[in-house]
Amino acid sequence: MATATGSARGQLIFMGERHLGFNCVTNVSDDYFGDFVAIEGHRPEVNWRVAASGRPLEIIHEHHYDAARAVHTDERYLDHARRFDAEDGAQTVLATGASGLFGLATLRARNDGRTDERARATFGFAAHHALAAVRAQIALESQGAALVRGSLEALRVAAVLIDGNGMVCAVTPGAETVLASNSFKLVGQQLIATAKQDHIALQARIGAAMRGIDFAGPDMWTRIAGAACLVEVTSLPSMRWNFGFRPRLIVTFRFPVPIGRDDAARLAAALPLTQAEAEIVALLAAGLPRTNIAAVRGTSAETVGTQLRAIFGKCEVRREAELVALAVSRLSPR
Repeated sequence: MATATGSARGQLIFMGERHLGFNCVTNVSDDYFGDFVAIEGHRPEVNWRVAASGRPLEIIHEHHYDAARAVHTDERYLDHARRFDAEDGAQTVLATGASGLFGLATLRARNDGRTDERARATFGFAAHHALAAVRAQIALESQGAALVRGSLEALRVAAVLIDGNGMVCAVTPGAETVLASNSFKLVGQQLIATAKQDHIALQARIGAAMRGIDFAGPDMWTRIAGAACLVEVTSLPSMRWNFGFRPRLIVTFRFPVPIGRDDAARLAAALPLTQAEAEIVALLAAGLPRTNIAAVRGTSAETVGTQLRAIFGKCEVRREAELVALAVSRLSPR
């Protein structure tokens, strides 16, 4: 497209109101992209190209840029365009949606001069083909979200799928129940936790997963409708080329399987323990650490530690390993 219109570069870009989804520009140094992000080039008050945007498939060019720049006071984008020799050109909006818009553009260098009618006609012809390709790619990525959602539903996993733009693209029935509890909710297609501490913890994990790195912090336990819940964020394999609508990470909500009342009752009967103490021992025997036991029971790790010391004395053991071995021997079928 760039060659056919006599332009130095071609550009395909996706921009949301509050973010830049992707920015693909031909024949440009890597510094271009970092500089564009640094000046917040997706914002209309910064970028006069964005400010001059028209209707879908309407060709916008230098005449419109001149009008926008006449009332534009922010020079950051102009400096950026001149630094990378991409001040002139033509553009159009390919498609718009709830999360943002796709734009196609030619970026012309000083030696290219301004666009003429022939270049703009060629650009308009290319835009129709680009729109068809964009729609096909969006359909493929949306289908990917549907497939992953279906797999998670089959496994009965309470999960929320988040795409490469940080937007929720699918929710399983189990997760819909979580959202109905109001502990977590969707705001502008973004998943947030209503409690400040949970929100900070969730966003830290989502940010790490978006970057494809493992989160090094402790497990995220919270309570949903009175029940303990482990919230996990897992990144999915990235692709070299996508528009950002395909699933990028999965947020799962896992509720520990309740300890069987029979198990706790058997331990309470076999050992000199109360029902509450027997439930703690059963959880410990199931492999849960003290912090997780505290989350399941809605108390603190310090309280669980105090209760365990009392249990050690009653059962005449000194360590957790001895207590677990004792509990397993009482629960094992004879």
